Amino acid sequence: MMNKRKVSYSLAILIMGGMVGLLFGSCMVNSGEKVYSDEPLIIGDNPVDEVFVIDKKTEFYHSSGIMVTGRGTLIVKGTLYQNGHVHITENGTFHVDGGAFHIGGYDTNVYVDENGSCIFSDGLLHYVQEYVSQHNLAGGDNGHFEFVNSEVNCDGSIEFIHLVGNASYTAIDTVFADWTTWYLHDHTTLSLENVNYAGDIVLYDSPTLKFVNTDFVMPWLYFGEGAVIDYTFSGLKGSATIDNTVPGISGIPWSLTMENCSHVAWGVNPYPGSDVTIRDSQLTMVLFRFAGEGEFDLYGIMKNDSYYTDKVIPVTDRMLRLINTSVKWWKVDVIDNFQLYADSIVFSEMVLKGSSKAYITHSICEGQTIHLGAQDNSFVYFEQGEIWSYVSVWGNAVMVLQDSLVDWQKGEFIYQTCNIAHGNSRLYCLNCVMRSNPQAVDSALVMVESLNSADEGKIGEKIVIYGSAWIDTGPDSGITFAGYNLAWTKNGSDWTLITESANPVQDGILGEWDTSGLTEGEYHLCLQMRVNGDTSSHPPDKYPVYKTITLFSDGLQEDSDFPESKESEEPSEESEEPPEEPLKEPERSGGVFVIPLILIGVIILFILKRKRV
Repeated sequence: MMNKRKVSYSLAILIMGGMVGLLFGSCMVNSGEKVYSDEPLIIGDNPVDEVFVIDKKTEFYHSSGIMVTGRGTLIVKGTLYQNGHVHITENGTFHVDGGAFHIGGYDTNVYVDENGSCIFSDGLLHYVQEYVSQHNLAGGDNGHFEFVNSEVNCDGSIEFIHLVGNASYTAIDTVFADWTTWYLHDHTTLSLENVNYAGDIVLYDSPTLKFVNTDFVMPWLYFGEGAVIDYTFSGLKGSATIDNTVPGISGIPWSLTMENCSHVAWGVNPYPGSDVTIRDSQLTMVLFRFAGEGEFDLYGIMKNDSYYTDKVIPVTDRMLRLINTSVKWWKVDVIDNFQLYADSIVFSEMVLKGSSKAYITHSICEGQTIHLGAQDNSFVYFEQGEIWSYVSVWGNAVMVLQDSLVDWQKGEFIYQTCNIAHGNSRLYCLNCVMRSNPQAVDSALVMVESLNSADEGKIGEKIVIYGSAWIDTGPDSGITFAGYNLAWTKNGSDWTLITESANPVQDGILGEWDTSGLTEGEYHLCLQMRVNGDTSSHPPDKYPVYKTITLFSDGLQEDSDFPESKESEEPSEESEEPPEEPLKEPERSGGVFVIPLILIGVIILFILKRKRV
């Protein structure tokens, strides 16, 4: 609990600082101890130069928004713990000069626009972060980020940086303790020199990129409509230039230069309308987005760790040809109103956007480039597959997982361990095994149904049916658990009720099935859940789960004629199938929710278009 004396003291500091700012244009927090405040801090909204300084001996704990604007400057020489947004705009300056800036809370970000500047010199930027994209840097309208002799730490998670308009980011002699993913749009500029991790650089439109003496550079090269590419990518280190002056490259509006870089991982992002041929190369990544109004059946073509002697991806809206080229990771996205049917693919990530739909069977999401996600009004049905990472559902999207494994421990990289539905989304887990049970936030709904009993039984016994039937709802949801029905049939149409209950069950007994008087053979069980207050087009009762049990009169059959499991197939030239590993379903655990990138995008656009009154 916050100390009342320190609260009063910190408020007095702010009031005094405001008066000093009005009269003399400067303020210094120099208490030499911990100072607390939950009042908004606005610097630069007066017609004089205003400078707010946190001195070297002070720890300033602030739990509200900060705006630095106009002729305002915020200087951090000590330590600033910020739980709230920071907005630097209209020529305002935020300068961490030998100090440390810790940003905490949920969905708290740093926005720099309209000629604002965010500068770190010999400073620390620390994201107090438990999950992917908990905090973000966003720049637009000539906003500028600059890091010199500094450090960035994300507590083992990922830093996300979004640049639009004419925003720029420069880092020199800076250490990044964790991975960074960049999203560059419009005419933005990114320059890194003597940096240990450049990270993933996802680019669109016309950005300018320069890397000098920088390691782990992973550009996703955007080839848009009209781009014509016939190119061989060089090795994993050295220097390179990619622009329209390079033979074999035309129709790209962006430019990239590298000087003495190492661990370079080339990736391509061919969009509809492009003509791309890659020869004799080792691609780390291919981002393939199914876009527009069409539909496509994708069977076994895209698999991680594949080598292609001469392969043309059989789509009609673009040309992607791979000649003597390997692809380490495939990232497959479905956007707009596209509808994808995919079977037996192995990919690093898939995200659905817009009103798109995807039906994925017998496939594996290995999670190298994060996870399986859906947002906006999209719909994804993932059946009889594995996800070696986590899942997230945002907006009004619906994700149905059936007979599948979700286990972040199987992944090569661990980005996040919780599976989240938020916004007004739906996440339905049907007969799945999950390392971390799913959770709902906001007004979202999670449903978990499973039938886990034995496959055989003896006639005349009461067979205990084990499984789960429960929901989780966000704090803003009005949905409640109504109950479940458990029934059986032999012919597939005439159902007999075993039991019904108004109580949720998690990894327990759903009911007992009295098999007296039945005959030998296969029987089908059905578990169907009901909720109150759901008006969506995907109510839980539309998604029951089933299980087949064989009954015998003389006990269980040791040598039955059941089909044996298929042996693992030999890997083809274009695939390497990972072996399956059984996993016992764990107990439900807690977690935190992930911030959807689409929400971040909306916030950025809102901030960038806003004019201060």
